[in-house]
Amino acid sequence: MTEQQAKGAPKGPGSFCVPRAAVEALLDAKATAYEICAYLVLAKYTDESGRYSPASISAMNKATGANKVKGGPVDRAIERLKQIRATRTHRVLKKVSNGRSGKAFAMVDQWVDEKADLGPILFERIAWQEQTSEILPDGPTERGLVRYVLPDFGEEKESRVWFGNNLVGGIGGFSQPLKALKNAGDVAARLLLAMYAANDMELWGGVRPCGPGRGPWRHYEPVAPDVHLYGGARLIRAKDQGEVASIDNRISGGNKEAYWDALRALKSAGLIYEVVTVLNRNAKKEKFASTGEEYGSIPDDAEPYYELDTRSAHGYKPEGEEGIGGATAKTAGELGHPVAVEGGRLDGTYAAIVLKGYPAMIAGVYRLRFRVANPKNAGVKGAWARIHQNNREAFDLVQAIREANNLPALVPPWEANKPKAATTVDKVPT
Repeated sequence: MTEQQAKGAPKGPGSFCVPRAAVEALLDAKATAYEICAYLVLAKYTDESGRYSPASISAMNKATGANKVKGGPVDRAIERLKQIRATRTHRVLKKVSNGRSGKAFAMVDQWVDEKADLGPILFERIAWQEQTSEILPDGPTERGLVRYVLPDFGEEKESRVWFGNNLVGGIGGFSQPLKALKNAGDVAARLLLAMYAANDMELWGGVRPCGPGRGPWRHYEPVAPDVHLYGGARLIRAKDQGEVASIDNRISGGNKEAYWDALRALKSAGLIYEVVTVLNRNAKKEKFASTGEEYGSIPDDAEPYYELDTRSAHGYKPEGEEGIGGATAKTAGELGHPVAVEGGRLDGTYAAIVLKGYPAMIAGVYRLRFRVANPKNAGVKGAWARIHQNNREAFDLVQAIREANNLPALVPPWEANKPKAATTVDKVPT
């Protein structure tokens, strides 16, 4: 423990935030990967206000693996960022025509959305001082000099979009996440930014899949009728049938294939991963606009019930995020309703067990790898407490069904994955 930690400093990875108005401006402007990455580097190094950044071009080049020549891609990105302007939509009551003519014509009151120009999302030091007359202090060293100002547009910190510091600095096998994002391309960078804006760990444990501003998710369709189990529960079996998204034209310009490629890139880079989740509502039947194919959509009032599995293209499950899918699959198989194919191999089919009469469906929610993770941050501790409590309650139901059907109890996944305690061996005197 360091002296700083001993004094009660927060432990765990740090985080930073950016105004939602800036995120919307970057999407509206169809910002490039370099522009988004450069803005995130600047934001990561801001002070507590989130406004004043000492980050240099060198820091941005390092994070993105960019060519360091003067006038290179990062320099060009900074110049463009200074031109991108934020707006805010206001509803105003105006007199408008009722659309009729002659004696039926009248002016009526109607609420109209108007956009107010908030100004650029980025200023260099001198330009900020000239526009605002604010005198920025010289840094104690050249490294500490404020070089850029990122206006917050009056947004409270709680309402801004939050990122984990490791998205910029890297950690472990993810040495340069922004370099990976830059290489994934402009559409992937805009998609990731939009997914951060839709992140809702407190309620969804990941990117919100329904409601306004929702992100992409995976749909699982039933493979067989539900089974009523002895002991007062029902068994649901559903198989992965791919992604669902309401595609924002700002992300891919309406190019659906580019959008899906970007989502695949984010998964293969490990920047996002899927959490197979049981929701507390039955699926709502809808049809894809492009094909007319029917699928089970997520109702707007749905919430996570418990988690089955974590599926990561990067090769491992994050610690503490195992889910209880192994227990539900084993129980389903032992009761004669397997979800595995010949040889015990899983093919993307999952089993969920819920009380009889309870609505439920299976869906894949995307989780951001580099999110706010420090338990001392608002909402983080409560989010994980809810997730773990829900999983434990669901596992208790599985155990009760196993007992009612004369099956042996299972070891909880959070116990099975704990490292075994080392044994002490006494040295025998010679």
